[in-house]
Amino acid sequence: MKFNTSAFSVAVLLSHYSLCSAFTAPQVKPFKSLTGSSTQLHIIGPMIRKMREEKAKKNMPMASEDERQGEAPGLRVGTGAWKWPPVWPYGDSDFIPKEDIVEPKESSPVTGLLAGNIPNPDDVVEEEEEKIATLDILKYWGEEKNSVKTEIDAEAAQKLKEHYSFYLRDDMSILELGAAEESYLPDGLKLSRHVGVGANKALMKENSSLTESLVVNLNDIVKEQGINSDELKALGAGTFDVILMANTIDFLTSPREVFRSAWSLLKPGGVMIVPFVNKEAYKKKFERAQTKMWRDMNDDQHMWIAGSFFQFSASDGWDKLKGFDISPEGAKKEEGVLSALSRNNKMNMYVVQAVKALVDEEIDAKDPEKSFRSKMWLLPTLEERDKQLLAPRLTRAYTTFESDTQKQNVLDNIENLPKIYESLVKMDQFSFTFGMQAALATDLITDPGFNGNDEQINAMKMGE
Repeated sequence: MKFNTSAFSVAVLLSHYSLCSAFTAPQVKPFKSLTGSSTQLHIIGPMIRKMREEKAKKNMPMASEDERQGEAPGLRVGTGAWKWPPVWPYGDSDFIPKEDIVEPKESSPVTGLLAGNIPNPDDVVEEEEEKIATLDILKYWGEEKNSVKTEIDAEAAQKLKEHYSFYLRDDMSILELGAAEESYLPDGLKLSRHVGVGANKALMKENSSLTESLVVNLNDIVKEQGINSDELKALGAGTFDVILMANTIDFLTSPREVFRSAWSLLKPGGVMIVPFVNKEAYKKKFERAQTKMWRDMNDDQHMWIAGSFFQFSASDGWDKLKGFDISPEGAKKEEGVLSALSRNNKMNMYVVQAVKALVDEEIDAKDPEKSFRSKMWLLPTLEERDKQLLAPRLTRAYTTFESDTQKQNVLDNIENLPKIYESLVKMDQFSFTFGMQAALATDLITDPGFNGNDEQINAMKMGE
């Protein structure tokens, strides 16, 4: 049986959450028997009470009092509480709408032939057509849903406005990804610039907060780099004070690339704020575009998934990663049996956000390893595991060099690490371990004669 490492990594990631959930405990209310039976009350009542007590223990906030003092209300997951696996824990199918996933057939063509089943050529053609009949994002949002509004309820919208008011100031420049008819900005806020980026031009025209807008498919990306849009790049790296992306994360099919583009467009010290409501909030309206993972996972797990998009897009390039539950008072928190018993239909509102850290232009003599890590934040091909193995090795090599020329050669060669790892990742990981790969990569980029040309890369592949 083939071991699904992606599924295992997701299980590890989410099991951590289940042990220490970040949301507030639900209000305990006396259980009323649906039939009025005293026997049922004595049996079911204590069971429900125990379930709620256990959930309350798991829902203790994971943020210190000092941390909560300097943030907006509702902080539940502090910077030090997040735990991640060493590699990207998801598979490609996790970020595809369920309707677009082609399920593998139970038997192979060979098995069918042995059983006497002759395939019909017409069936083969139909199967190929089904594979490419995926959701057209610009058509879906720009035509089919061009007049359909999100319409979160008034209490949830007010909570979001209050959260924004803690971080947004007059004269700021804001980029809003997934913009539509409403931005939920605090009343009276006067921005210097507010650029909306979305797939629905008609709804963006209704948004009076926007000073300009761009129609961009956020799911059209260049793998491991960012959103494939010249217009978006033309806005300029390090341009915006704040990036907002409300009620959009559940539709992203390539979240790492979207978050990398956001990191690039944000000023150092700027904040990216990602709010989202409970997954059932607009299920009837937009479920077709929601990714499989978002529909399969519960609302508690969504906070950790959102946090992981920050982590695996730019690693420590995102600082002060925090998660908030800003749901209105009395919003439904229970799931499963407890959810069925609740009659509260108020929307839950959550926020995950982080601040863009500054890349060290020069190596910090006091902490050179931190500087090397910062230079690898956005490098493609390398997993976080590889960067953690490389940083101390590069530091040791760099600090042993006395010549400034040798040191500069190391810094110049860091950009060649993706080329090296494109070959290393294809090697047998049992006979050539990740530590050995990091050692070889370090030897190469600290070699004064190495510059990453094709001849050198081919020689490495051949073991010369």
